[in-house]
Amino acid sequence: MNKKFLGRICCLIILVFLMSGCTSTKEEKVITNVAPEQTVQQPVETAPQVPAEKPAKKEAPASDINIKEKKKEASSPVPAKKEPEPKKAEKEKPAPSAKEARTANASTKPAPKQETGIYKGYKGPVQGEIKYKEGTPAAQNSSMHKASGDIGSPYHVQLFVTKDYGHKKMFGKRVGLVKDEVGMEVLFRNLDIQTAYGGGFVNAINNLESHYTFFTGSERKKLDWFYWVNGILAPIGIAEYRPHPGDVIWWDYHDWSTTMFIPGVIGSYPQPFKNGFGGKNPGTAIMYADGYEQSAQQLKKSLQTKGVKKIDVVPYEPGALQNPRKYYILIGAWEQLQKNSSTLEKMNTKNKLIGVYVKFADGKLHTLDFNGKVITSYQQAGAIYTNAGGMGSIYPFWLITGTDQQGVQRALDTLLHRPDSITQHFGAVITESGIENVPYVN
Repeated sequence: MNKKFLGRICCLIILVFLMSGCTSTKEEKVITNVAPEQTVQQPVETAPQVPAEKPAKKEAPASDINIKEKKKEASSPVPAKKEPEPKKAEKEKPAPSAKEARTANASTKPAPKQETGIYKGYKGPVQGEIKYKEGTPAAQNSSMHKASGDIGSPYHVQLFVTKDYGHKKMFGKRVGLVKDEVGMEVLFRNLDIQTAYGGGFVNAINNLESHYTFFTGSERKKLDWFYWVNGILAPIGIAEYRPHPGDVIWWDYHDWSTTMFIPGVIGSYPQPFKNGFGGKNPGTAIMYADGYEQSAQQLKKSLQTKGVKKIDVVPYEPGALQNPRKYYILIGAWEQLQKNSSTLEKMNTKNKLIGVYVKFADGKLHTLDFNGKVITSYQQAGAIYTNAGGMGSIYPFWLITGTDQQGVQRALDTLLHRPDSITQHFGAVITESGIENVPYVN
């Protein structure tokens, strides 16, 4: 009897032990199901891989977190639909929710409305809008797509439109600017614009269109629109450039069969010395040849009265033109300036090919047309013109020069006393008869 009784007790003990083992296995399965949910509640962090045999310590925190989050979701006024995908939250805004709330509140404040409210008649941006069907002559439907009109604004730019190297005026006005907008917006409001190549290329202004873009055969001619910002040929399109208050934006329609690119023009004076380009101004250095230091000081004072800052006056150093990092103004007779300067010698030789329409040779100053043909030669004359290191350079250098001291003085007096007389000039030749815009047009 005792042996049978002991055998039964042993069987019961073994059975109890096996049942408790099964129970613990089930509990471990529950824990492993909870672990992935813990990683979901922390979208900012990378989801950790929790081994199945981890200590049961994390069971309680995991369930606590889930319970608390469920309570928050139940009590929160924010719909639960906004938080089903933690990965989206991680990508869109990993910052704390408090910061998100501050940002959301800031967007409801009236500050941005006050910023847009300072513009009168502003109807919003139209950048990217193609106002005409590409390939259609600009005159065909121009009456249907007129400029939307200027706006009232505390910010302004000067907008010029000319033809034939500045010889024919088409538009000139101080117009309103919306801060941080692209230049194409300014054009759409004030001019009748046709675009091409996806909307970033100005193909026509006020019905005067490119004779190259949509033309073929004998009708195709190298006549197009080009633009300068503060006298510098812009290296980017007007749909990308963001004007700054006080900028001078100048468009000119001309023949480019001889000169493909004209890197600088003088007709936006006192630009670029005042504003620079793209909101950056490297400063100006007036370099004088022997005998012209006083003239350089006079020019410095004159520029300062026009709002130009950061002006140095230094002796002329020909090597500085090799790799300019600021704006240079050279003052002196041509023979003085070109001596030991390969840059000026090259410019004088290539002239028409690089956008220079003045040539010194045989002791005379020769004026050129846009094809490089000599039109007039002067024994005594002054000149104001500009060039740069090449296409895309935003550091032009200016020359105030002449055949002799009297010619230099005439050029200097023009900037000191009659600066408006060179407005919308590509280059200027000054004689006793007056001021001429070069290049000439046939």
